[in-house]
Order: sequence, then C-alpha cells, then structure tokens
Amino acid sequence: MFALKCRIGCLCAVMATTFALQGCENSSNGAEQKVEIKAAPKITNDATVYAQKAWDLINQVDPMLYQNQKDQIQKMVREPVRQLTLDWRINVKMTDSVTEGKYALCRKALTSIDSWARAIVEDEGQLELRQSTYEADKAKCKGAISNPELGNTKAYTKIF
Repeated sequence: MFALKCRIGCLCAVMATTFALQGCENSSNGAEQKVEIKAAPKITNDATVYAQKAWDLINQVDPMLYQNQKDQIQKMVREPVRQLTLDWRINVKMTDSVTEGKYALCRKALTSIDSWARAIVEDEGQLELRQSTYEADKAKCKGAISNPELGNTKAYTKIF
C-alpha cells in the first residue's frame, strides 16, 4: 500500500515539474530578443585624461552660453558637464598613485561653467561675475593643458 502511494506521489511530482517547466519555456511565436553585450568603459585614475575631456567639452559648449541659448543649456551643457565632473571626482582621488595637480583647475572650470549655465537658465543675477569667473578658470585650465609637466603630481612612494 505504501509503495503504491509513493509511486502515485512521484508520478504527480514528475507531472507537476513537467508542466511548470513548460511554462518557463520561451515562446517561439514572438520575435526572439537578442541581448547585446557591451564592453565596459575604460576607467582611468589619470587626471590627464579627464582634463583633456574637460577642455574639449568646455570648448564645445561655451558658445551656447555666449549665445544665451537657454533651450539647449540644460541638455547640452549642464548634463554633460555634471557627468564629467562626477566621473572625475569618483575616479581620480588624492590617494591614487597619480593625482590631479594643476589639472584640478580644469575641474574648477567645469564647476564654474555649470554655475554660469545655471545662472543663465534660472535668470539669476551676477551673470557678468559668473562669466568672468568662468573665463579666468578656463584660462588657468588652458595653462595646465599647455604645460603637462605641471599637470599630474608625481607619486610619492618613499614614505618611510
């Protein structure tokens, strides 16, 4: 009697598993979805790369600010500037073997261009002050890019 109940129980378990697994099967009625695998972005802690990206971005977007194109500033200026600043702050730390040195001036130029862009969009006062601050920071960044020997500080490995 026990053997009969055991066989019926096993048979029910096998049938339930079969039905459950059929529900998990991909249907062939719809188009198959292809998963696209993308390569991970190359991450670097070298401030030289970020300073060059900042310089390129600054030169690309500052005409929009000078032309006062409010409709494009949020998407075309502020978002890329903030993303680059965020990536820079995450990936280049003072504890890394290569630190920012004079290239920090380019990060400061990114901050001041964002401040100027925000002032334009939100119709804040002090536009001239923010613009002049940005132009001074941009000139300092240009100096750091032009003189790469002043850029990254050397790693100090002789601690003791």
